[in-house]
Amino acid sequence: MIELARELGLALANSAEFTRMKCAQSAVEKNDAINALLKELNEKRERLVSILAEEEPDNLEALRLTNDIDRLEGQLQDNPMFLELIEAQTTFSMVLRSINDEINACIGGETSESASASCAGDCGSCGGCKH
Repeated sequence: MIELARELGLALANSAEFTRMKCAQSAVEKNDAINALLKELNEKRERLVSILAEEEPDNLEALRLTNDIDRLEGQLQDNPMFLELIEAQTTFSMVLRSINDEINACIGGETSESASASCAGDCGSCGGCKH
């Protein structure tokens, strides 16, 4: 079984989706402007969490930080390089979810699709194993 898992891991590492995601990550990591935005965004989020955890939070400061966070997130969402990373990560996550669903279907477990479907209380409405 471990050998099959290794083969699956190698297949994933050689997939177009994984390659696309790694290229997008590398491009973002090399981009100073995006990294500066991400650093500032993380610092402001941490500061906002800290303020909101205080016994008497400074609401004006929290509002200012929230506005700054919205502005920074907007700048990131306007950046094609950052959007490519998000899209590539989402696509690869969908591949992983599909693989996990297939494994779960084979062992009688719940898939992400079946987990979101409502159960009628008996097996009469169940589609059963897809295999």
